[in-house]
Amino acid sequence: MLREEAAFFATRYEDVVREPDSTWEAWVAEAAQGVEKVLFVADDEEGMLGVVGAFRRLDPGEVQLVSLWVDPRARGRGVARSLIRVVAGWAQGLGAGRVVLFVQEANTPGRALYVRAGFRPTGDREPVGAGRPGFKLVVTATVGELLESRA
Repeated sequence: MLREEAAFFATRYEDVVREPDSTWEAWVAEAAQGVEKVLFVADDEEGMLGVVGAFRRLDPGEVQLVSLWVDPRARGRGVARSLIRVVAGWAQGLGAGRVVLFVQEANTPGRALYVRAGFRPTGDREPVGAGRPGFKLVVTATVGELLESRA
């Protein structure tokens, strides 16, 4: 995912693989508890269809969606939409009313997906990261919009 679609993610594969396994094991263990962060996987009998993470932001009324990815063979089948909804449901369970995410300006398909799902640009824009060209946009939606949207 990070190698094949590098322009769509702020995190670079080269940076991720430098982290020790213990970093990712700790992240997954904490996400499994579902208190401050969470990881959801969509799968079927053939394997993983998609994945998304989320975490509680400093503002307790907000959750941040991160690293949504859907296997190319599963795109267009509603997997991304289902993953977004499950994050919204998790946020609702925490008492959060808003979901926030960053999307690369270059990620035209992702931007379109998020708009269809109910996200709206905030007008905020940040550089992708040190030494990398491009910008990421901040988009947000209420939990209710995400749970009600049928896009």
